This record gives sequence, C-alpha cells and structure tokens, in this order.
Amino acid sequence: MSRATPTSSLLEHLGARTLHVVDVAQRLVGTLVFALRSSSAPGLGAKAVVRELSVRQIFFTSAQALPMIGAVATFVGATLTAQTELLGGPFQRETAGKVLVAVVLRELAPLVTAIIVAGRSGTAIATELGMMRVNSEILGLASLGIDPPRFLIWPRLVATTISVPILTIYFSAVAIVSGNVTAFLIDSHGLEEWRVGAMLALSPLDLPLMGIKTLGLGLLVGWLCCYYGLDVGSSPTEVPQKASRAVVQSLFACIAYNALITVLYYWLFGATVT
Repeated sequence: MSRATPTSSLLEHLGARTLHVVDVAQRLVGTLVFALRSSSAPGLGAKAVVRELSVRQIFFTSAQALPMIGAVATFVGATLTAQTELLGGPFQRETAGKVLVAVVLRELAPLVTAIIVAGRSGTAIATELGMMRVNSEILGLASLGIDPPRFLIWPRLVATTISVPILTIYFSAVAIVSGNVTAFLIDSHGLEEWRVGAMLALSPLDLPLMGIKTLGLGLLVGWLCCYYGLDVGSSPTEVPQKASRAVVQSLFACIAYNALITVLYYWLFGATVT
C-alpha cells in the first residue's frame, strides 16, 4: 500500500477547501436571490404582512438603536475634535473642521454604524433564525405553503438596508454637533474657523458616497446574518456558534467593503474633493 505524499495531501486539502468555498458562495448567493425573487411574488395579503414585518424590523434595528448610536457619535466627535486641537494647536482649527468631516462623514459614520447594527441586530437575526431552524419552525412554515425567504429573510434585509443609512445620518449629525460643542469649550473664538474648515471639506459627492456605502453595508449585514442563521443544523449548540460567526464575517465584510469604496472614490474623484 502506497503512502500519500505531502504534495498529494496538500492538493487534497486545497481541493477540499476550494469546494467548501464554492459551496458557501453558492448558498450565499442563493439566499440573496431567493429573497429578491420572493419580494415580487403575487399576493396582496402576503405583501401586506411582509410590509408590516419589515416595518417592525426597521423599528427594532433603527429606532431602538438610537441611544447607543447617539452615545458613540458624541464621544467620537468630541474625541476627534479634542485630539486634532491638541495636535494642531490654535492655528490649525480650520484643518480640524476638515478632518472631522473627512473622517466622520466619509469613513467613521457609515462603518461604525454598520458595526453597531451587526453587533446588536445582526446577532439577534442570526440567533432568531437559528432557533427557528433547530425547532423546525421554518420547515413547518414551508409545509403550510408559507415562503420562508419572503417572510423571514426579505423583511430583515429591508430593515438593515434602510436602517444603516438612517442611523448613519443620525450618527453624523450628533458627531458634528459634539465636535462643535467641544471646539467651543476649548476656545470659543476659534469656533468660526472650525466651521469654515468643515464647510470647505464638504463636497456634493459626499451624498452619493454615503448612499453607496450605507446601502451596501446594510445589505451585507442583513444578508450574512440571515445566511448564517439559516445555516444552523439540528443542534441548539450551533446557534451561538453561527451567531458569532455571522457577526465576525459581517464585520470583516463591512470593513473590506468600506475600504474598497473609499479607494475607488478617491481614485475617481480625489482631485475634486481636496
């Protein structure tokens, strides 16, 4: 009997890993495609139920997260303004305003909001769907003719996709107000320079940039958390494992997506926003 060589073992490992990645990718795409298809299915009564479920999910994801988002945004705006003042001094207050806009509006607000939504609502989505899988509730819904992608996945995708832009706007507003207050407390005479710098840093392209970022980040959080929640098997011990994996993968995907959009943004429009 011939022994397996290290080369063949490595090839077997790479082959198995590749097949696993392809299988996960197919199931990920299938989760999103089935949800999108189900959204246009006929049935006025079903559409009304899905609309109500989506509103409830939006309320849970956005309205109930406002205190946490507000607290984080307050500390971010105040800390960033104070640190810029310490580093730049009174002669760099205009630069401090520019930094706050560039860092908060374009980078921190969308990313931090998505991270909070993933940690808070994403965990709840993955855990809820995972428990439904363990208790065979999803199978029971399907046996009754109720489409699980339409009533379980689609409302959660809508909720995260809509909530992240809303919460990002709120985060940005609170952070800017906090920065204003901090700048005033440090030196009220330099507040006008700080505001001038902030206004100079604003660009008409910031709005589409924020829209592309926030919509994509919200979709990623809902998509990945729904997938990992439905990926739970029959054991209850899988639920916390899949929930943890859903949050970790969501955070990684959000950071990568945010970085990609930022690089493309400055590559395409960098000369127009400086």
